[in-house]
Amino acid sequence: SSPESAPTFAELFEINDLKAQIQEKDTVILKLKAKLKSFSGDVKERKVKRDVEEIETLNLELDHKVTKLAAENKHLKQTYKQLFDSIKSSRVQSKEQFPKLRKNRTAHTDYIRHTQEEAATLREIVESERLLSPLNTSLAYACKYARRIQELLLIL
Repeated sequence: SSPESAPTFAELFEINDLKAQIQEKDTVILKLKAKLKSFSGDVKERKVKRDVEEIETLNLELDHKVTKLAAENKHLKQTYKQLFDSIKSSRVQSKEQFPKLRKNRTAHTDYIRHTQEEAATLREIVESERLLSPLNTSLAYACKYARRIQELLLIL
């Protein structure tokens, strides 16, 4: 080994010192990385915890809303059931009354038709009597009213 290529004691000391510094810096870097990792874990943990708290708060709010809506729904169901039940009884009554009402309508129609025929007969009689006694004011009024009765019966 040549004397030129062999490091001197001072150089060896400096090399060892530099190696020690590098080793020390590597240790510091590893410690900082570990600390950074724990910090990011803490940050993640805190964020997860905050997210969980927000979700729990939202769940509570939604639970209250659902409870309120369920109570309102129950109330509406009861109200509409009562309405339906009250209508149901009148519906049954209507079904029972339908034939009776139809019979009444038929009787009413028959009555109006008969009355129209009677009014036409009355008018004919009054008009023929008026032709015989044109100056009789009572017959003039009777003729006028017989005509009016027929007009009213047409409206019905």
